[in-house]
Amino acid sequence: MANRPSLRHVLFGLPCRLERSCAMSRFSDGLIRSHPVVAGLEIVEASGLRSGYSAHRHDCYVIGITSHGVQRFRYRGGERHALAGQAFVLHPDEKHDGRPGTADGYGYRAIHIAPQHITEANASCSLPFVASPVLADPGLIDAIHTLITARTETPSELALVSAIAELVDALQRHDGAQRRRTAIAFDTLRRIKAELDDAPQATIAMSALEAAYGLSRFTIARQFRRCYGVSPMRYALMRRLDVAKSQILAGRSLADAAITAGFSDQSHMTRHFLRAFGMTPGRWQSFHQNH
Repeated sequence: MANRPSLRHVLFGLPCRLERSCAMSRFSDGLIRSHPVVAGLEIVEASGLRSGYSAHRHDCYVIGITSHGVQRFRYRGGERHALAGQAFVLHPDEKHDGRPGTADGYGYRAIHIAPQHITEANASCSLPFVASPVLADPGLIDAIHTLITARTETPSELALVSAIAELVDALQRHDGAQRRRTAIAFDTLRRIKAELDDAPQATIAMSALEAAYGLSRFTIARQFRRCYGVSPMRYALMRRLDVAKSQILAGRSLADAAITAGFSDQSHMTRHFLRAFGMTPGRWQSFHQNH
């Protein structure tokens, strides 16, 4: 563990290697996969669990979504039930167990994230306290999905910063403490937006934005969303998709359009195209050829 890169190495511009391996544990009653992203950030996916975990504690936040079945657990003195599609938030050092709520078993997808990464991303510089461990908040569920999805792609610095900031903001909304909002640096954000507009195919380093504009990466991510309605990661992705669409309309092959737009390959472009527009690039191309 001493030689593994910290999340700070990825998010704060220090050289590192992202961990892409998957550790898998198969049980007679289910399957658990662990996907390390960087030190202090891991995705755990479980399916078909029909037995339980005994009481235990983590030294990190465990934030996830029940993917199927009913997840039962005892936490802070109460019996909890997380249904399929609901989010759950377990704080560090809080004892809990885990077991199926029905004979059909259950599964979940969870983020294990170290407290220091939450603190770094939190504008109030403290850990948010989420009183209810089971939530149906669409914003929190979307934020969890965003960070889990980043594991299936090649997570860029911009993507990880944006996804973590979004998750922390969702947690903070469930904290009863009052927060003071800082003023938006409109001029600076306009210049950052212009930089993303001017080079949609480029990979923008958050460390470079920090150095150029004098704002922390999490301030940039948070204020960009407040100003333009989306994270800088999402904004940059949509501009990259704009390039891909223009290339497709110009008659380029889908593979060439993907490379020109800055995607790693055609399948990478297709995944994002489908999420953004509800159809594959090939189907989108056929519509525009026929109209």
